[in-house]
Amino acid sequence: MDFNGTFEVSSSKEKVFAYVMDPNKISGCIPGLKEIEVKNSDDYTVVVRAGISFIKTDFKLHFTVTEKQEPTHAKLQASGTGSGGSLDLVTVMDLSDGEGGKTVMKWSANANVGGKLAGLGQRLMKGQAEKIITQMFDCLKSKL
Repeated sequence: MDFNGTFEVSSSKEKVFAYVMDPNKISGCIPGLKEIEVKNSDDYTVVVRAGISFIKTDFKLHFTVTEKQEPTHAKLQASGTGSGGSLDLVTVMDLSDGEGGKTVMKWSANANVGGKLAGLGQRLMKGQAEKIITQMFDCLKSKL
């Protein structure tokens, strides 16, 4: 499944980049987060509760920053499993100056789901994923 969009916030690129790339800060905006283990800012593991309707499971996801050009670009990869299946995720963000001192984030994400959750159908999963993405960006707006 592919997702992409833009997000605009009234903060500098430097502040947005620092916040998003700090696992301890960004974790406060991850819906369903149960725990986080940070090795360093480029290598961390989260446990999140995710699923559709009454079919939910805990996923343990290991995140690695694979590209970083501060304060304008980053690429993260994550992979993990839960009792309902597996998830591989690649996300990319690019930050640019917007009007009036705002920052514009162009982002994209590619998620590959396997196992029982994949059997639920892409349409159901895509709707739930979009809901989670909206919650995360709403949280970022309030924090930044």
